Amino acid sequence: MSRPSRLGTRSRRRRTLNWTISLGLLLLLGLGVELLLQQYALRQFESAQQRLTARAGEVRAVLLSELNATLHLATGLASYIGARQGQVHSPELQPWLDGLLRQGRHIRNIGLAPGNRIAFVYPLAGNERALGLYYPDQPQQWPAVQRLIASRAPGLDGPLQLVQGGRGLIYRVPVFLGDDSYWGLISTVIDYDRLYAQVERVAGELDLAIHLERLEGTAASLVKGRAADGTPTVALQVQLAGAQWQLEARAAQARPAPLLWLRLAGWGLALAVSALIGLSLHGQHRQASLLLALNQSQRQFRQAFDQAPQGLALLDAEARLLSVNRSLCRLLQREPRSLLGHRLAQFGDNRLHSLQEQLLAAPAPGPVRGLQACLLDAQGEAIDVELSAAALEGDTPEHARWILHLQDIRESKRLQRLQNEFVSTVSHELRTPLTAISGPLELLNGGALGEVPGHLRQMLQIAGDNSRRLALLINDLLDIGKLEAGRMLFDCQPRPLQPLIDQALQANQAYAADYGVRLRQLGHCADWVHIDAHRLQQVLSNLLANAARFSPPRGDVELFTERRGQCLRLHVRDHGPGIPAAFHPRIFQKFAQADASDSRRQNGTGLGLAISKELVEHMAGRIGFDSVEGQGAIFWIELPRVDASGEQSA
Repeated sequence: MSRPSRLGTRSRRRRTLNWTISLGLLLLLGLGVELLLQQYALRQFESAQQRLTARAGEVRAVLLSELNATLHLATGLASYIGARQGQVHSPELQPWLDGLLRQGRHIRNIGLAPGNRIAFVYPLAGNERALGLYYPDQPQQWPAVQRLIASRAPGLDGPLQLVQGGRGLIYRVPVFLGDDSYWGLISTVIDYDRLYAQVERVAGELDLAIHLERLEGTAASLVKGRAADGTPTVALQVQLAGAQWQLEARAAQARPAPLLWLRLAGWGLALAVSALIGLSLHGQHRQASLLLALNQSQRQFRQAFDQAPQGLALLDAEARLLSVNRSLCRLLQREPRSLLGHRLAQFGDNRLHSLQEQLLAAPAPGPVRGLQACLLDAQGEAIDVELSAAALEGDTPEHARWILHLQDIRESKRLQRLQNEFVSTVSHELRTPLTAISGPLELLNGGALGEVPGHLRQMLQIAGDNSRRLALLINDLLDIGKLEAGRMLFDCQPRPLQPLIDQALQANQAYAADYGVRLRQLGHCADWVHIDAHRLQQVLSNLLANAARFSPPRGDVELFTERRGQCLRLHVRDHGPGIPAAFHPRIFQKFAQADASDSRRQNGTGLGLAISKELVEHMAGRIGFDSVEGQGAIFWIELPRVDASGEQSA
């Protein structure tokens, strides 16, 4: 398996592991949320049950208070009868019983049963059916009455269905006289429905729902439970006068804990935390992958850097060599340790100083124009190289880095030199016989040797034109050879431009007339420029000749100037077919022709613009053009403006 494939498999496994960890963490956090919710629900339930118990105790206290008040009144009446030795008369009892009924809010009636038969009922109205009731004849009540008599203690019974209607609690007090003889019973009937309604009203105010139930046996004093809907319940024992009841209570309106929202919030938080951790793991994995890719890219760059066939070097902000490749070491025949840490200029001529200064003076990272220089190898032999540098992005200028490219051009310079020598030799060798040919042809065509027969005149004219074209080509070849070899001399001085324009128009007017074209200047130029007058004439002649050749018959070639800052721009405009867009990048190259057949028809050599570009740049100027195919062309040159003293114009 290849290394990229292994890295891809490892990356996929790491992503799967990251998401598995995130999912496991989500489940773990979710389990924690559920446990916390259970604990919260349990605490809420216990707290609600405690509050419920306290409120149920309040209800029980109200119930006992109402019952105790009634029982105390009945006990007082028993003491009164005992004190009278059982001699009771209705008129005497009337005020007593009225007081008892007023104080006992829930007493329905009071009955006196001497000998276990009810002989007196107060009030009688509504209770007539109870009068004359004999307890031994009541199978449901007599056992309880017997137990009371035997225990000699009061007892509370009920709730019972009363013979006079309704339900009631009956508080019976056995009465014994001073001689310890049994007199009978005092029966106090409590209106159970009214008492229970009052207790329910009190429970309602406490937000409770209650149920009172009679117990036959003993039970726990407090029973806690849970209703079917999950709400808490309590059951309290109510014991009074030998009777036992159980008061069950629960909340009237269930208020469940907001577990749904808490669960949603908890799971949402768990999901957010898991997602954040998952994204963090994913980011770390991606960062590790990017770091791995960066390391791999650096290794590949280092390998390509070290194995490149051209010399490469890494420079710091002070032009010191930080790293060199094998090709550069072989080129200079030096070991890397003898190069690293040294400045570039230590290994070459003054042109290396120029490159070093360009690097140090660069305001921001960017390309540096290539230049040719001479390096010295370990034996001190010169090596012609072409250098170019490109800046790497750095945080600060002090941490800037440069990649330097060095190309050995000794062989190309040798071939160029041989080519130039060949062209120069051929040009010089052709010039001598061409002069011997063109001279007689001009004499013959001029009639200096007599009248030329008509059938020879055209042939001699063609021979003369071709000899002149050949002379121009030879001159162009010699000029381009001098420019490339650096042997052409320039005499640049401040000069007024208008006389040079006049001279160029006059010198090329006859040539333009052969094509039916007129040369003319638009406006007047009063500026001075710093130029070589002879070389400028050569450039203007090339531009005007080209414009005339490509202008339509009876067309105009216009020359005009304009100021551009500290420069003066000179334009030559024609109204010909324009320059094809595909030819724009090659227009200033040697022997470049937009259309070979058209160029031959227009008598072009393909060297004029290349020579003009070299001449203008040697005079510290620029040359260019603007053209749209089918709308003519404008060639322009920019030259530095000066005043008559040679100072640069503002």
